[in-house]
Amino acid sequence: MVQRNTSDEDRFVASTFQVLNWAQKHTRALVVGAVALAIGLLAVRYYVDFQKQVREAASTEIRNVRAELLSGDASQVVDQLRAFLVQYEGSDYAQEARVLLAHSLLLSNRASEAIEPARQAMSDVGRDPLSTRAAFLLAAAFEEVGDTAGAIQTYERIGERERSRVLKTRGLEGAARLRAAFGDRTGAVALYHELAALTPEEETARRMFYEMRAAELGAKALGAQGSGTEEAEVTG
Repeated sequence: MVQRNTSDEDRFVASTFQVLNWAQKHTRALVVGAVALAIGLLAVRYYVDFQKQVREAASTEIRNVRAELLSGDASQVVDQLRAFLVQYEGSDYAQEARVLLAHSLLLSNRASEAIEPARQAMSDVGRDPLSTRAAFLLAAAFEEVGDTAGAIQTYERIGERERSRVLKTRGLEGAARLRAAFGDRTGAVALYHELAALTPEEETARRMFYEMRAAELGAKALGAQGSGTEEAEVTG
């Protein structure tokens, strides 16, 4: 037969009575605490449900804007996108809305207005495809308004941060083109050498094109230095 320890039983009974006595004295506090907990749980559930509804509404709205942009005049969706950003600022679709807004403004020949939404959407170039797309839109907008320095800086940022070889190449090509066009032959030569090194060996024609452009611009730069002609400064 198992012998129970009388002192252990006494301690157990005593502790049980203590709990019961505490509960009786603090019934009001327990009830209030239980109600507060229930309200808190309901609030969390309401917040989760509300956020889900917001995401679903934003998703539906952005799909409608995409469809309208593909099938109609880009200028028609500008106001819709601006209203979307007011209503759904901070949602998962806000960045895409800014990219679509910048794109629509560029197509509507409103490049100066496209700069700010594109700039806001390009915070994570190289890691986020939407950010990279926004960066290309920003560079294009800078070109349209004549801010050459801004366009070059944006193209070079894509070239530095983008991990996709194709997109990295497009960024460096844009920067090299503008540096060459606006007199910075030395800077363009460096970029064309970088492009040649980036190009796979099997793409012989492309590598030769970059190397030829580097050689051509390098020769012009030397000729300009020999004749005492200063290269034009790239400015916005």
